[in-house]
Amino acid sequence: MAKFKPYLFGQAELLPASLDEWIPTDDLVRTVSDIVEELDLSELIARYSERGEEAYHPRMMVKILFYGVATGVFSSRELQRKIHFDICFRWLCGIGDKPDFRTISDFRKNNLDVLPKLFRDIVEIAGRLGYVSLRHVSIDGSKIKANASKHKAMSRERMKQELARIEKEIGQALEAAQVEDESHNVTVPLFELQGAPTENLIDRRDKIKAALAELEERKPDDESEDCKKDQISFTDPDSRIMNTKNQGVIQAYNPQIAVDADNGFIVGVSMSNSSSDQQQFDAVLDSIQENTGRMPQKVTADAGYFSAANIKSCQSRKVDGYIAASREGRQVGNSFDKQNFTYDPQEDVYVCPAGKMLTLKQTQHAKDPHKSTKWVYECQACPECPFQKECARAKSGLRTITRTEADPVREAMRTKVQSEEGKAIYRQRKMIVEPVWGEVKQVQGFRQFNLRGKEKVHGEFLLVAIGHNLRKLHAMSHPKPDTRYRRERSAQKRGTAA
Repeated sequence: MAKFKPYLFGQAELLPASLDEWIPTDDLVRTVSDIVEELDLSELIARYSERGEEAYHPRMMVKILFYGVATGVFSSRELQRKIHFDICFRWLCGIGDKPDFRTISDFRKNNLDVLPKLFRDIVEIAGRLGYVSLRHVSIDGSKIKANASKHKAMSRERMKQELARIEKEIGQALEAAQVEDESHNVTVPLFELQGAPTENLIDRRDKIKAALAELEERKPDDESEDCKKDQISFTDPDSRIMNTKNQGVIQAYNPQIAVDADNGFIVGVSMSNSSSDQQQFDAVLDSIQENTGRMPQKVTADAGYFSAANIKSCQSRKVDGYIAASREGRQVGNSFDKQNFTYDPQEDVYVCPAGKMLTLKQTQHAKDPHKSTKWVYECQACPECPFQKECARAKSGLRTITRTEADPVREAMRTKVQSEEGKAIYRQRKMIVEPVWGEVKQVQGFRQFNLRGKEKVHGEFLLVAIGHNLRKLHAMSHPKPDTRYRRERSAQKRGTAA
């Protein structure tokens, strides 16, 4: 006969007198609690009035939110459930009443503006403990789904068509109602003719008009490169349609992070609603400065950030930048692409892959002060060249190359990254920033924003970054033997590359 351990279901059990006895000494929840106890919450506490009912203590509420994001619990309803059934959350709440989901949601929503300071304070704690050095920082962005459906977004042209259709329907409905009433010799005011169907149409018309007006206002200063294809979401107007590698086309935001190479702490965060990373580089560097008080020694970033402006930004900030060259405009497999032509600054000529020279033909001075001067170089030897058909596509049969003021800056960066030292330094980027995005999405489980609006979404992502850094602080203060060995080996490799 099979043997089983006693199964005493429903029998009374004597529990420890304190929940503290249930929590292991090396548990993440203790690290979160200890860190929050160190934070200066005076600004947050000052928001509470002495009048009215007693509120839950802000320090407890912060602990609940921080431990939640560190363990992948983002929903206020799920946090409420955890508070009642999870021993760690119950321990954080202490003895007494427990907040419900509305209290948690309102606290988070009303105090998003405090998160930049709390994030900065946690980065400072990591720096004081020697976990952040800023010797090398890597920057990267990732498109995260917004709390909005792409099917509830409209382009400018589609909105104009929809407006025309709705106006026509409203006119037909009012005209039909008027004819019906006149046939019965009844005079009815216009507002009484507007029944529920017509009112719904009018309401939709007004929403589309407001959205179209916002889209028109957005045109001059919008981050999007193609305003004609730009769309607006009726659910979250700040979000944008973006292409992603794994999810296809989604309504999204494009948060950016800067990660310190030493131990993977996030030291900079910015929020973008543009699918392009290129314009976000300065914002991330500004965030690093705000959070640490200084600039990193080295910065690595992928080709999405490659531009003369970003390279010059590194130079002006005295940062040793390594930005991979963009493939934009490059013809794959074409031996006669511009990047295969060599510029000789001494002779002021280009040399083609076949060894022929392109001399300066004309200088084009830009009338717009925001645009740069262009120099056009032309090869006169093309008619006798066996590669003319592959190289010279112009009607003249002569190959031309256009050079701008930005070309020397881009060429210098391309040469720098392609050097042996540059390759070794840039190669580290994947090991620094990409694992952090993996942890945010896989370990913390953050794949979609719950809040709406760029400002609120920025606050929500700061919470996620705080959760990541709290996990890092815990891992650094409670290292496992194999983790410590891998960390030391990784540090040795970085030291060799540097």
